[in-house]
Amino acid sequence: MRILIRTIAILVCAVNMLFSQTTDSAILYQEALSAIDADKASKIYDKIIKSNDKSDYYWLSVLKKAEINYARGSYISASSLFKEFNVEAPKHLINDISKDLFFRSLAAAGQTDSLKVYQKKLNSSGFSKKTKKPSKKNNIWFVQFGAYSKKESANILKQSLLEDGLSNIQISQVMNRGKMIYYVRGSHFKSYASVEKQAKKLKNKNIDFIISGY
Repeated sequence: MRILIRTIAILVCAVNMLFSQTTDSAILYQEALSAIDADKASKIYDKIIKSNDKSDYYWLSVLKKAEINYARGSYISASSLFKEFNVEAPKHLINDISKDLFFRSLAAAGQTDSLKVYQKKLNSSGFSKKTKKPSKKNNIWFVQFGAYSKKESANILKQSLLEDGLSNIQISQVMNRGKMIYYVRGSHFKSYASVEKQAKKLKNKNIDFIISGY
């Protein structure tokens, strides 16, 4: 019985740690997006990347960090980050813009041979990137646009999304480690396949989001 109780306690702690990591990354990511100073934003993205939680926020931070390096003319560093994102990130996060920036950074860095290889690889219809399927059998799935510690910030994002033509935008509040977190989310779905279809429609709108569930 003691062994069973100890095992359950370990599992509960592990789940709580994973959830808190993702929540912290979500808040930090929104803070970075709101930062006017590129150096401050870059440091926040670095913090998320160092957490290595491999959540969607981790991959989006890799992309944003690459964009900052590209804008600064650090093409070698940018191409390395763009490569990591376009080759290893979940499929629903990768789009033509991220691939184009990768190609441009390779060209600017003078890596013409690598450019030809990855253009063929990433643009090939037969290219099948190995991605991890969602391990959790969630009952509810949704597209999440942001997470804030202030409801006012969540309302601003919600209004912006509505003005962009999106519908059924909701704000869900969840207590986490004594703090109220306000999540901006879309409609709920009962399967990952359904929410993935919705995510594909959002790709062309140039809107940041992740797929999440419980």
